[in-house]
Amino acid sequence: MRLLPILATLLLFSCNSTPDESKADKQAKAVCNCATPLLVLNSEVAKSQQNEDFDRIQVQFEQTRRCIQELRIKPEEMPELVKALTARCPDLASSQTLTEELLKN
Repeated sequence: MRLLPILATLLLFSCNSTPDESKADKQAKAVCNCATPLLVLNSEVAKSQQNEDFDRIQVQFEQTRRCIQELRIKPEEMPELVKALTARCPDLASSQTLTEELLKN
């Protein structure tokens, strides 16, 4: 009889566990973290419609590229990463050109 509550508890916890994040999901999360400051700056500049922030955007772009390069993503991992970015970082994924520029080696 004592075994029944223990089994029920184990069953409850095993059903509630979340699946492990894939490597592509982890990489997409990291890329998104790297790109967030650039995306925020781009959004601010687009709202203000002033081109005088080009230098700031260029500096932030280079910082973002360095951050992503430090993740050491292998070329063969890129297709899965791009798919994962769609779910993890839709703002970045929506700009295919920006994504390609940031991810190229």
